[in-house]
Amino acid sequence: MSNKHNDRSAAPLNVAVTREVFVPRPMQEVFDFVAAEDVLPKILTGYGMVPGVASTSGVSGPWDRTGSHRVVHLADGSTVNEGLTHYDRPSYFAYRVSDPSFALKHLMTQARGEFWFEQADGGTKTKWTYTFQAKNGLAKLPLLLFVKSQWKGYMEVCLANIVAHFASAAAPSGFAR
Repeated sequence: MSNKHNDRSAAPLNVAVTREVFVPRPMQEVFDFVAAEDVLPKILTGYGMVPGVASTSGVSGPWDRTGSHRVVHLADGSTVNEGLTHYDRPSYFAYRVSDPSFALKHLMTQARGEFWFEQADGGTKTKWTYTFQAKNGLAKLPLLLFVKSQWKGYMEVCLANIVAHFASAAAPSGFAR
């Protein structure tokens, strides 16, 4: 997949992970679902030590406008701020996460999430990169261990939930999957 936006994963304090999935639906449909304002509790359901998203609040403006921000509430009661930094329907959107109220506040200053969507034969290639910025050199190693042992799995669960959403949406009414 092309990366038409700057690659910030090379910065010395950054810890990045990328996951990809194929979704058997048109690109616009996949983009609209993943970038929707209300999607987080539907797809970020938790993994290991990472709690799922319970809700969002304080949305500052339409969620398809760069500069909009909101508070994300996790199932364990903690919060994080999120702001939309890019919105290029139907191929790319990005957001910045900051001010976590949980343990990661000791390891990171911010994180950046980026989604790319590319039409493919029979569906959409969906690529998600999440880049954490460590507070300092000492915080980078435990942050790297967290990303490899927990965050990567969290992302995989999220992508599987996206695929499952479209699989269940395609099921004829009256039939359970």
